[in-house]
Amino acid sequence: MIKPLGIVCCGAVMLLLGCVNTPPAGPGEVASAYAVGDRARVGFDEIIVSLRLRGSNSPYQNLHVSLTAFINPIRKTSGSEWDVESILRRSEGRMAAKVSEALSNQPEQSIDDSKRLRGVILSEAQPIVDEAMKRWEHGEDYRVELAVSSLYWTDASVGRPAQGRGWWGAD
Repeated sequence: MIKPLGIVCCGAVMLLLGCVNTPPAGPGEVASAYAVGDRARVGFDEIIVSLRLRGSNSPYQNLHVSLTAFINPIRKTSGSEWDVESILRRSEGRMAAKVSEALSNQPEQSIDDSKRLRGVILSEAQPIVDEAMKRWEHGEDYRVELAVSSLYWTDASVGRPAQGRGWWGAD
């Protein structure tokens, strides 16, 4: 039977040492279920930019872009995925602004330009994430990869729905 003092001591040691995240198993290695797949991911608000679209009946169409960040430790660390998520959330506004600016500077587009646009988007957003991670003491312990998880066109009447940031969705 474990005595109450032993439980308190174990709890204190765990608090003092903190949790340690380990990188996923390498190729050919067996891992526990929690280590298979990406350790965490963060989805960001949709970015909408009005652009000229070749072949469209109206002068502008809205390009809707969604980014997702995949988070994985690359070495043992006392940093946590929650810290990475927090850093990414605080970087979201800068990423959206930079992506919006880069897309606004693009010439007339066509549906066939989607692959190139994905490259433009990632080349603007990934450096913001990389710089933020460099500034964190455990940033080198994680690999954060951005991906364009959604990219589609709508007519200019389709925009972002109103989003409340208060407790109950109200501004």
